[in-house]
Amino acid sequence: MLSSLPPEEVRPESGVRIKKGELEVEVWGSREFVESTLEKLKEEFFKKEVLVTQTVKPSSPSMTFTEYLAEEAKVLGREPDTLKGYEKILLIGYYIYTTENRDFTYEDIERLKTEARLSGLENPRQYMGVLIRKGYVSETGTEGGKKVFRMLRRGLQYVESGFREAEA
Repeated sequence: MLSSLPPEEVRPESGVRIKKGELEVEVWGSREFVESTLEKLKEEFFKKEVLVTQTVKPSSPSMTFTEYLAEEAKVLGREPDTLKGYEKILLIGYYIYTTENRDFTYEDIERLKTEARLSGLENPRQYMGVLIRKGYVSETGTEGGKKVFRMLRRGLQYVESGFREAEA
């Protein structure tokens, strides 16, 4: 009969199992190895997870874009007007995606920019080119003669990470 445990003489002397939510990590080996690995996990994994869970998602369709920006500013630790133009457009696309579950247009950008009194978006077409090249947004066609854009997974993750590039 085969056993999943190593023979007595090669069994690791120490081990640790950590479960957080649905994720479970188990490390076995010498005491030094387990302790150093545990430190690396605490430094790398748990800190990154905290950053990701601090994302502000509009709580309901009744949350206005201006209210959403105010909440996002608290999380980011800076005012939305200090963001790059393409990041402001991503916030607009993210807001529309999460509250209205639809794609967005240049008219949506103009409407929400005006509502929230955002500066620095005089030429959204220039920023849209950057977003498309970076793979954050794609053009899905036209609707009623207006270009329509879709938030891609990478763009959603970029907003949810507080505008930090995801590691490959």
